[in-house]
Amino acid sequence: MRTIQDMGLPKITKQTDLRENLYKTLEEIATGGSPHLIPTKNGDVVILSRKEYDEILFEKELLQEFQEPIKLSELTEAEKIITKLDKKFGFKK
Repeated sequence: MRTIQDMGLPKITKQTDLRENLYKTLEEIATGGSPHLIPTKNGDVVILSRKEYDEILFEKELLQEFQEPIKLSELTEAEKIITKLDKKFGFKK
């Protein structure tokens, strides 16, 4: 599982700085820069790249898959489990 260090700590960016440098900031994030945290009066907003967003969704789906109960008969047949995971997530044996 990735940690916040893998993603990089969010860079805190003021709203005014974001407005002045929006394109530059978005390009920086899209090309692998760290996410940006923008504080607002109604709560904080985080801007991150599509790649990081997709990775978070994948990890969430993977964790949900492992929370589903596994039948005891499946536990005795490890190959079935590996095959099931390979079909769903593309794991290599």
